[in-house]
Amino acid sequence: MSLPLDVAGETLWLLPEGAVWWPARHTLFVADLHLGKGAAFRAQGQPVPAGSSRATLARLRQLVDAHGAQQLVVLGDFWHGREGLVAPLLRAVADFCTRVPTTLVLGNHDRPIHPHELPLRIAEQPLVIGPLVAAHEPPATDATAPAAFTLAGHWHPAVSLRSRAGDRLRRACFVHYPQLLVLPAFGGLTGAMSLDLRTLARTQGRAAVLAEGSIAWLATPR
Repeated sequence: MSLPLDVAGETLWLLPEGAVWWPARHTLFVADLHLGKGAAFRAQGQPVPAGSSRATLARLRQLVDAHGAQQLVVLGDFWHGREGLVAPLLRAVADFCTRVPTTLVLGNHDRPIHPHELPLRIAEQPLVIGPLVAAHEPPATDATAPAAFTLAGHWHPAVSLRSRAGDRLRRACFVHYPQLLVLPAFGGLTGAMSLDLRTLARTQGRAAVLAEGSIAWLATPR
């Protein structure tokens, strides 16, 4: 189950996989893949299992194929670290990008290391696509926020849920403000920043939490 979100005269669909689908432009948005993170950790002697980046690309390809996407926009942090730019991963990315036109809005992890020989379109600054702006770092959410509706990443947002029995569960989420949508991290080996729902509500924000095959807006706390 996906959630529609009407912004800037367009309908976006928030997908339970943590991506955004824009059917009018046949465009898929994702954020924070952090490809090569496992390899970077292993290069530093950390016992991290292999295969996370390959699985992330496979999930992304499934989404592209399922929606017939004609364009993919990655909202920054495609890569994690220089040590993770291993030859098999670079070949896999090159193959992926020849199948679907891919634009990378450079994130803080990408800027110092991005291998420019890959068939990726690069946006060094926030990218205007019709009435929307694609960015990596979220702009301000207060009165100084830009007029254009922005999609961003960088935060790796998540919320902590608690049952009546006292059990706690942390889930990735989308965060929506009047002029901003922050996407969850799509990568399979990423951390998360837990957000306080009361603080979100005070700043006109709300969260849509991801579950297995579904997504739902959380009730605003009183």
